[in-house]
Amino acid sequence: MEVASRKAIGLIALLATGRDGERTRQFLQDKLWGSRESSQAQTSLRRELSNLRKILADEPEPLLFTEGARVRLNLPKIAFDIPVPGAANEDERPEPRGIAEFLEGLDLPGEEGFEDWLREQRALIQAQSSAWEAPGAYDPAPPLPVHLVDLTQPAPGFEGRPALAVLKFQNQTSDPALDFAAEGISEDLIDQMSRLRWLPVIARSSSFSQDLATTDAKQVGQGLGARYLVEGRLRAAAKGFQLAISTIDSENGQVIWSERFGLPDSLSNESLAPVLNGLTAVLGARIDHAEQSRAVARPSTSRDVNTLIWRGRWHLNRMSRADSRAARELFDEALAREPENPEVLVQAAWSMGWNIWAERISPEEMGVWTRLARRAMQAAPEDGRAHAVLGAAEMFQRNNAPAIRLFRRAIELNPSLPQAHAFIGSALNLAGRPDEAQGSLRTSLRLSPNDPFVFHTLGELATSYCMSGKWEEAVDLAEQSLIRRPGYWLAHLVKVNALARSGEAKASKDAALQMMEQCRGFSEADIDWLPYVDPDWNGYFKEGLRRALEGCETGTP
Repeated sequence: MEVASRKAIGLIALLATGRDGERTRQFLQDKLWGSRESSQAQTSLRRELSNLRKILADEPEPLLFTEGARVRLNLPKIAFDIPVPGAANEDERPEPRGIAEFLEGLDLPGEEGFEDWLREQRALIQAQSSAWEAPGAYDPAPPLPVHLVDLTQPAPGFEGRPALAVLKFQNQTSDPALDFAAEGISEDLIDQMSRLRWLPVIARSSSFSQDLATTDAKQVGQGLGARYLVEGRLRAAAKGFQLAISTIDSENGQVIWSERFGLPDSLSNESLAPVLNGLTAVLGARIDHAEQSRAVARPSTSRDVNTLIWRGRWHLNRMSRADSRAARELFDEALAREPENPEVLVQAAWSMGWNIWAERISPEEMGVWTRLARRAMQAAPEDGRAHAVLGAAEMFQRNNAPAIRLFRRAIELNPSLPQAHAFIGSALNLAGRPDEAQGSLRTSLRLSPNDPFVFHTLGELATSYCMSGKWEEAVDLAEQSLIRRPGYWLAHLVKVNALARSGEAKASKDAALQMMEQCRGFSEADIDWLPYVDPDWNGYFKEGLRRALEGCETGTP
């Protein structure tokens, strides 16, 4: 038989290198059709599987199985020309070949997930082949040393950064047929978490071999080199299923977060996708907060780059001007030490952007920010945050079309990035398209309802409702934003405008006076600074404020 489709060849390779020849549909879609919309990727996978079945139809035994959310090859009936994990004798070894020949010439333009996987797989095959070719590789093994790994030392390879291990989720439904579903959810979570980029994630082949039921968290964490462990349990519920998740700090065994999520009966990729996106966002935020607290607790003499980054993030999240400046100083120090470090570049660019927003800095500084954000994206082209921060820089210079493209690319790289969804909403507001903005802003709120910057998202959603003439909703959302950050002048401005334009003269005047009290130093120049594509919207908000301060009876504009 001959397989002509390049995607089919890639699909077979992905399956052949999976545990027991299996992969989840979501994994295959992300690697082979990650550049497409989810529905298109699902259709493409179904079509490719159908074509493969036709090619394999004449085989005496089935070679390809599809079982719900998973796809499997019949490995015992297939010969391989790559090292087989677990091969114990010379008969099972492949003929020596150049490692570059593994899928040599197979290029899938635009599918960066597949290219990343292919590089990793070639490295693994190289290591395995080197071990097989080494003299005496098949001699009886010598006695194991007393200590294989010094567990008192940080695991190598992560450069001092914290790592996460997602353990194999347990099926507690009493239905053995759902073992695949529980394991598939944990496998998909590993794939999702790996998109965060700043947080190293332990490979499935290592983390799935550990079990907290028989080994304590500290030992598991040390053995894997992971500071944080995620365990999960799939349970039956009155309607559908329930997924119970716990995140453990392996250094002290404490549970830093736990939650239960309702799942539907189908456990399909479509129904699980929003749950996994939200779970990834929450896990990332919890670990981010834990690392900030760790860094602040260290002696002030600790000045390694990772400590500087986490301290800078701690100051940034306090959101005062003094803290904003302190954060920028820390990131500048880290940048001076490691000017090409992708994480330093991303964090320094985020910090500069916040300074620009907080202090309404000049156009010259805006150019410096754009150049720094571009460096970050060049250093970390697969990091959604780098695309998002460059998009923000473009947005503040009224380049909304390229900004929105960058935000959408950020979401393709990391669907769980709440800032990118929120920025799309901001850009659409600034482009005068408030009705379109609301979906992205609500997605951001769903992904990260407790994010320190959620006041900004609520304020943007209030803005979109105010621009659409939905005064009551605008006031409610602006007040929610102000509960979280009383001095947020844009939320005050939106509330004042919504009240003034809905005819609430006294309430709008009271709100305007409250704004002046809470936001000392505010002036109409701040409204002019907002980068609306059509400056009439700047005039719209200035006019609403003037009406409120004059105490005039007003109607809708």
